[in-house]
Amino acid sequence: MIITIGREFGSGGKYIGERLAQELGMKLYDAELIERVSQERNISLELLSENDEKHKNSFWYTLAMASMSMSDSVNSLTELPVSDQYFIEQAKVIEEIAEEGNAILVGRCSNVILKNRKNVVNIFVYSSDEKFKIARKMEFAGLDEKKARKLMHKKDKERAIYYNYYTNQTWGARDSYDLMVDSGKLGIENTVKLIVDYVKYNKN
Repeated sequence: MIITIGREFGSGGKYIGERLAQELGMKLYDAELIERVSQERNISLELLSENDEKHKNSFWYTLAMASMSMSDSVNSLTELPVSDQYFIEQAKVIEEIAEEGNAILVGRCSNVILKNRKNVVNIFVYSSDEKFKIARKMEFAGLDEKKARKLMHKKDKERAIYYNYYTNQTWGARDSYDLMVDSGKLGIENTVKLIVDYVKYNKN
């Protein structure tokens, strides 16, 4: 069983992933994924972090151009921007993790990367209550309200651009997920319980 979690910034997605890992006895990959890519692919962790869920251009256009210009002596991947090469290596590691056994993957387009695999449950955590997300960042990141709101909008915009760019789909669109949960209405613990029940139901 693989669980992927897409999440709005401040919705508690990371913590929910941690709680699910505890409840279900599964390995969690959030920042751990970037660390693994860095170690196994010998790529600077700093550079990977700088590009983590951030991008601006069209991956599919770039990939098409690289493929068109490829000759027998040229590897098309080397013609891609460095950030796109990082994404491809990260996608390979996500596939490897899915082969290894039960795991929870947070973000990084993992729902689309693993779309052709069986036993994958794709979750999106959001909050219809913006104040809920801001309050969480004020409490856990030590930000004032203005900075929390600004960071929230910035991060969600970056995640949407990154996801849309690499998947050619729309971040947060309901047809990309099996379950969408409003943590602002349910609360964090009830969100965890709902997802656990949903996952167990789908295993039967």
